[in-house]
This record gives sequence, C-alpha cells and structure tokens, in this order.
Amino acid sequence: MKRILIAITFLILITASAFAQETMAEYISGWANEWKYAFSKEGVKQWKPEFTVRYNTGFYTSGPMLTGGVRIDEKRSLSLFVCQGDTYIDAAPGDLHSICAGLHFRKILHTSKSRRFTFYSDIYAGAARIYKISGKYHKNTATGELQEVIDENVGDVLFVGGWQPGVKIRCYRNMNLFFGPTIATGCIGLHFGIGF
Repeated sequence: MKRILIAITFLILITASAFAQETMAEYISGWANEWKYAFSKEGVKQWKPEFTVRYNTGFYTSGPMLTGGVRIDEKRSLSLFVCQGDTYIDAAPGDLHSICAGLHFRKILHTSKSRRFTFYSDIYAGAARIYKISGKYHKNTATGELQEVIDENVGDVLFVGGWQPGVKIRCYRNMNLFFGPTIATGCIGLHFGIGF
C-alpha cells in the first residue's frame, strides 16, 4: 500500500510540475487562443475520433468505462462516457449497481517527439442511476425484524466525477495502452485501458 501511495504522489507531482511551467497569465491567454482555434472552421477539420475502453478498480467501487469523442488537437480530447459501477457498502454489507454517463476531458503532455510515452490527465463528471441493490435489508438477530441498512434506493440518481492522471504508451499507430490512479466519487484506486 505504501508503494502505491508513493507512486500516485510521484505521478501527481510530475503532472503538476509539467503543467505549472508557464505563468498563469500566459497560460490563460494561450489556453483561450487554443480553444478558439480548435472550434474554428480550420480547427474542426483537424478533429480525429478517439475511443477508449478502461476498467476502474479500487476501494469499494469497480467497473468498466467506455469513452467516445474527438481529439480536438494534439493536447486535448473531449468525449462522452458510459460506465457500469459496482459499489460495495461495507457497513451493510451490500452492493449498489449503477449505470453512469457524462462528459470526459483529457489533457495530454507529450514527453518526446516520438510521442511513444505521454502523460495525461482525465477529468470526468456525470450522473449515475442505481438499477439494483443487494443487501439493502438485513435481519436483526435480536428482534428478528428486517432493518434497512442502505439509504439509497433503486432509481436514485447520484453525481459521479473523477480525476485520472496517468501514463499512455503508444503501441501501434494510434493504438495505445494507458494506466494510472483514480481519484473519484466512491472510488480511490487504479484504472487501466486501451485507446484508439
């Protein structure tokens, strides 16, 4: 566990220092100009499709996630995501099963001209709908009555959001493998996947 925390800290520090190389004013000005160009007629012509399949696993929550969208330039992509999550409620014990959807943004930091290894920072936000709950009620051994031990109900909609920094390794043409930590609502753990 200690090694995992050290690796996550190291990855966060590398990502933060790389993004902090410019002054704030220069960054904001350049950022605004890049977005303006990306959505201009010339910029839209350079958009390329981008898809990822990943698996998130961690304390309490795990499940697959699919993203599909566009790489608007060599540094950024915008996507929609869908995922399925299984959240373990230790106090019950029980499980919440949900389907999630929302928006996904990826910022890429290239480390070399070959672009074989790159750092990225993914941010996503959306909503999850609970479709199944197991272990919601448990029998009280003293009284024999059923007690509700999970507050959520089937049909509830919850906010989901997260940050996934990591390392991307290009394997063949546009296909790449990626992995890193996950810091999200209901999940602290790891993610890994393939993109193209």
